[in-house]
Order: sequence, then C-alpha cells, then structure tokens
Amino acid sequence: MTTVENKKTSFTRKADANDIDGIAEIEQKCFHGATAYSKRQLTYLILKANSTSIVESNSYAIRGFIIVLYRKGTQIGYLETLDVDPAFQSQGIGLKLLLAAEEEIKSRGLKFSQLEVSEGNEAAVGLYQKAGYKQKKRLVGFYKFKHHGTYVAVRMIKTLEAVQ
Repeated sequence: MTTVENKKTSFTRKADANDIDGIAEIEQKCFHGATAYSKRQLTYLILKANSTSIVESNSYAIRGFIIVLYRKGTQIGYLETLDVDPAFQSQGIGLKLLLAAEEEIKSRGLKFSQLEVSEGNEAAVGLYQKAGYKQKKRLVGFYKFKHHGTYVAVRMIKTLEAVQ
C-alpha cells in the first residue's frame, strides 16, 4: 500500500476497550521501562478517567493515540500522552491526532490545551510548536526517570478558538 493510499484509508476515532492492547503495544515501543504507562494505567486513562482517548488507524492497525484529561473547574484540556508507532512516525499522524484532540477540547467549551513534554524530545517539541503551542515554563526535575536523556520538561499551552 502506498503512502497516498494509506492516507486515504486512515481515520481518527474515539478509543474503546478493544483498542487497549494495541495502544499498550505502541506505548511500549515509544517509551521504555518505568517511563512507559502500564496496560493497567492506560486502561484506567481510557475507560475510567475524565478523559477523551483518540486513535488513528488505517485498515490494518492502530498507528497512534492521544489521551486528553479534563479537570473540573478549569478551561483546560490536558494532553496526557501522544504516541505514534515508530514505524509510522514522520507521516503527519501526530499532528492529525493533536488536531482531533483540540477539536474535542473545543467541543467541550474549553479554551486551552496544555501539555508537558521532555525538553530532550526535540521532535515532539517541534510538532507542538508547529501546531501553535507556546512554551510557558521549564520544569526542572519534572520526571522521576529520564525522558529523552533529561529530567526536565517544558510546559506548553495553546489558546483554542471557539467552535463556530
């Protein structure tokens, strides 16, 4: 299947219980050891938390996912994690998931999207900057374990335009 055909047959949708194994597999490919969410943690985030989970897939498999958390009393959707299977990175899947998550956040009447990302994850920081996120704060010692060679995270935020 060519890339063009692949794009035509790919789509995003809300995740459900049937997606947990595929999501957990991608998480293990993207993060290692203690930095990865366990299958149990992912199950909670997808099925029980005040969240939205979105997958991107083609006709064959899930290629990426994003989880957004919501806290009562705020105007912010918190991007908890965004993973794209390494075999499908650099194909626009991360941006596609990010935009789908932002639409969901806006549909809830929220005004901001916020995330923390490892300062060492240059590809992710670049994606978020390209999508309009601005760095708000550098968080020294944010991670208990090294992420991309550092314990430092960057908090980024984006103001979302209201749904018309």
